[in-house]
Amino acid sequence: MKTLFRILAYFRPYLGYLGIGIFFSFVQAVCTIYPAWIMRSVVNDVLYNRDQAMLHYIAWSLVVVMGVKGVANFIQTYLMTWVAQDILRLMRSGCFERLNQLSLSYFEKQRTGQLMSRITSDVLVLQHLLSSCTGLVGDLIAFFGFCIYIVWLHWKLAFISIIIIPIIGALINKFSRKMKKIGTRMQSRIGDIATVLQEVITGMKVVKSFTLEELVRGRFEKANDENFRETMKGNRINAATSPVIEFINTVGLAIIFWYGGYEVIQGRLDAGQLISFMTALVGLFTPIKNLSKLSNVVSQSVGAGERVFEILDAPVEIQDRPGAAVLADCQGRVEFDRVVFSYNGQEPVLNDVSLTVEPGEVVALVGPSGAGKTTFVNLLPRFFDIQAGSIRIDGRDVRDLTLQSLRRQIGLVPQEILLFSGTIADNIRLGRLGATDAEVEAAAKLANAHQFVLSQPKGYQTELGERGVNLSGGQGQRLALARAFLKDPRILILDEATSALDSEAENLIKESLARLMANRTTFIIAHRLSTVVNAHKIVVLQGGHIVEWGTHPVLLEKKGAYAHLYHSQFSNQLAVGL
Repeated sequence: MKTLFRILAYFRPYLGYLGIGIFFSFVQAVCTIYPAWIMRSVVNDVLYNRDQAMLHYIAWSLVVVMGVKGVANFIQTYLMTWVAQDILRLMRSGCFERLNQLSLSYFEKQRTGQLMSRITSDVLVLQHLLSSCTGLVGDLIAFFGFCIYIVWLHWKLAFISIIIIPIIGALINKFSRKMKKIGTRMQSRIGDIATVLQEVITGMKVVKSFTLEELVRGRFEKANDENFRETMKGNRINAATSPVIEFINTVGLAIIFWYGGYEVIQGRLDAGQLISFMTALVGLFTPIKNLSKLSNVVSQSVGAGERVFEILDAPVEIQDRPGAAVLADCQGRVEFDRVVFSYNGQEPVLNDVSLTVEPGEVVALVGPSGAGKTTFVNLLPRFFDIQAGSIRIDGRDVRDLTLQSLRRQIGLVPQEILLFSGTIADNIRLGRLGATDAEVEAAAKLANAHQFVLSQPKGYQTELGERGVNLSGGQGQRLALARAFLKDPRILILDEATSALDSEAENLIKESLARLMANRTTFIIAHRLSTVVNAHKIVVLQGGHIVEWGTHPVLLEKKGAYAHLYHSQFSNQLAVGL
């Protein structure tokens, strides 16, 4: 009930629209009851007494009433559908906004397909609930209207009719409990399908190169079959709900017709009253049936709502402190002071790490895989927050700075470039959204990208395929560098930007990097040590500790960890060359 009330709370800003909708629902309900009310006159006055004037009145009144009902139905349906769709729009926007606020640690614990399913499929399930709720008022008005009318007509017959309703309610409650459990599992299975699809589509090159088609087909079929089974369980309950209730309704109608006919024969009820009562009773079962379906929808939607609210309620771990300062006129001095960091409170990835980097220095981070190199640079723009110590830029703790101003001063060029849908110009302009076309072109020239861009079918207005599949790795890397030039950060992070490229592309990118690194504080995650021999500081990380640091010649003379890494790598390259 807590989840249901929370979903319905989204209607609060739309109370005015709901008031209008309720009014037209009332008009629609009255028009629905009218044919049952007029049926008494049809039988007694028109068919029995042959009253021609009443015949004309009834015929014209039915046309008018049904016309009014149609107009009221259109206004109520359109208005309430607009309200429901606007609520769904706000829910999706809220989920997307919360995802933007969450730290990277949240996404590392989630499956992409499940998150996508919650914002698309689960919200779509809520649409059924909100749309059904918009018709709830009309069904309730019709239900109580018919109840009042049949009690007014013949209270004994009405009493017999009302006995049936608790039986229907008990069945609805039983079906609802089952649908809630199944509905939650159905949405989870849809998320599993989305997860498999996302993994296969993004990793299609790996799938094909390792001939994993049978493996991924098996995973997809398993998720698809499980979704099919859960969906059919839900459909079985939905399919059984209406016929079971309809059968009980029919039994009830038969009993009422038998007793009503007996009353007519005994002269205690006229034929018009009986026909009018039966018509009203048939009309009464329509809102009951709608309400029974709504119960199943509610049960299924509560499960979907819980999954959506898990996103909306996820705690925002990385956010601005009260009174956070804006980082302006950044010089680029970086200090790591006894920094301790661990993921999820486990064993520290970085432990008691201290390092001072002066403005404009180039720092290379080297060490074996898992030493903490990527974690080290991820702490600088506050993708994660440290557990102890401090990280300072120009003497100010990064946690005391606004995230936007902090990250505006830090440029990241990752090894794996992500290009978004849109034109080449749009992708470069991500570095600074307000940049002019001339500034975009200037950045591309600095990144040695201008010539290859001009060779594209529409130049800077060429549409990129998904994730930039119509570009080579070197071309995508140069667009990423153009973004960094356009952003013009004071602090630069390079994650092996020249790896896995041919020699021609690597030379172009090295030339661009030399321009980009000039007068900027630069951190390089280095896998190939030959690329960082000219760094001002080479920092060797092992087991989350800085074991040594210095220039290339100094570290070689020490014959320590760096010298061992360097000579091992050189020997391996020589062996491969031989």
